[in-house]
Amino acid sequence: MDYLYVSSRSQNRTYRYSLPGISGRTSSTPFGGNSRTWDIARDSTGRIWVASDDSGIPVRCCDSSGNTVQEISNSIISSATGMTIDDDGHLWVSNNDDMTLYHIDVTE
Repeated sequence: MDYLYVSSRSQNRTYRYSLPGISGRTSSTPFGGNSRTWDIARDSTGRIWVASDDSGIPVRCCDSSGNTVQEISNSIISSATGMTIDDDGHLWVSNNDDMTLYHIDVTE
């Protein structure tokens, strides 16, 4: 089965919809932290990488229960608004502060 994942800025969670023919949500995952979500990416292990407006921790990784399991601080990336995971499992993060696209190995 294929799924579509959608993040909600106002509810700070991601929703999973079954494809094809979206007829309703099948699950949702809340995110830890008090920031609002900009974008999400799911890796091959099912973890959810979250780009947020948190000025201290702009990128965090959550497990399927919404618990934060990894963080990338603003000392590495000052801001994160967009992200994706490539076929090799590397995280790509866009930073609007310095207009740079970061390539981060998160496969370990």
